[in-house]
Amino acid sequence: MTDLAPRSEADWESPAPQRPITAHRYTSADYMAHEWDRVWPRTWLFAALACDLTEPGEYVVFNIGHESILVACDDDGTIGAFYNVCQHRGARVMVNDRGWVKNFVCPYHGWAYDTSGTLTVVPDEERFSTGVPCDERSLKPIRCEVWAGMVWVCMDDDVPPLRDYLGPLVDLIEPYRTQDMTLITDQTVSLHCNWKAVFDNFGELYLVEHIHPQHATIFDCPTAEVGLYRHGHTGVFIDGFTVNTKLPIPEMPTPHMAAQMKMLGMDPEDYRGRVLDVRKDVQAARRQAGPALGYDYGRLTDDQLSDIVQFNFFPNTMITIQPDDMLIMRARPHPTDPNQCWWDKFTFMMMPEGGASSAGSLSFTPRKDPRVDPDERPRHDSFTQEQIISGEKTMTITIDQDIHLIRDVQAG
Repeated sequence: MTDLAPRSEADWESPAPQRPITAHRYTSADYMAHEWDRVWPRTWLFAALACDLTEPGEYVVFNIGHESILVACDDDGTIGAFYNVCQHRGARVMVNDRGWVKNFVCPYHGWAYDTSGTLTVVPDEERFSTGVPCDERSLKPIRCEVWAGMVWVCMDDDVPPLRDYLGPLVDLIEPYRTQDMTLITDQTVSLHCNWKAVFDNFGELYLVEHIHPQHATIFDCPTAEVGLYRHGHTGVFIDGFTVNTKLPIPEMPTPHMAAQMKMLGMDPEDYRGRVLDVRKDVQAARRQAGPALGYDYGRLTDDQLSDIVQFNFFPNTMITIQPDDMLIMRARPHPTDPNQCWWDKFTFMMMPEGGASSAGSLSFTPRKDPRVDPDERPRHDSFTQEQIISGEKTMTITIDQDIHLIRDVQAG
């Protein structure tokens, strides 16, 4: 079992008393309104990728339910966040998902704000008989912090700072150097389900053997540990390069396991009759091969070189990490319909130092060729769950399987 999992009693938080999981939590407009009062404004939310905000004038619009938040890099290179609301008549200032501008100009009456949110231009300002107090009419700021390559925002000034809110998860994630990874895909799927159905899906492994049979060929989900942390965060720690303990031990490494072993220069034939030795030997081979592949594994433990970990940040963000890649996923509620949501998925890969390597990815998840130009930002691809179900689009086989079932969970 990975030594990432918390060991001391102080690191664990006991679950809250059990309460019924009733249908109205997923279907009721009244309960949706309750969440807008008690959840979304009072937590830290993953809003944008720091790699999209490296130059002055770059911005990202984060739409979460009925709120719209403008995240921008100002002229000093500082990332800030504001309500995406013109302080004249309330129009949305920016309507595109992301881009670059010299100034933010409201399309309704032309009020302009600089990249720090300050109101700088009011057309025909002399026609306002009482004048326009520009300082008071600047964009309304929101708390904003950058961590692990992600930009987080919070609409409540009384919530603890981000690192306090994340607690021990900070130290568990930072050795992976996620801020140094390169964005490979950017996808959003619209779903006919409540946002909590998506988050619930990643809160347990009970479902894996039923809808993700391919995982049994390289992960041991039945023995995984689940960490419970303050503020509702959880973690899942799964042994990799091994076999499901509920299944017979195979004579040879499974085809999926063997393919990755070959990438590390290991001969699967050497493990005939001793498949359970693969995990520790993969750890040693990966650490030895790191310099030749262009990877720095200096901050990772041996277990982190073979295993997979997932962290669920309350209320709506999931991060799955392996040594050279990461998925950031986010469920966003619909502004008016509790039976709909959006599911965002950002795929990252650690590029070899000094340029792309011919060794390829060491990840089990199929994706784009890692030799892509790291300076070319992938296009944001939006689609429907029907396009996933029909096979027209994919978000990896595992997530496609989840999407097939989530619609039925909501229907039930």
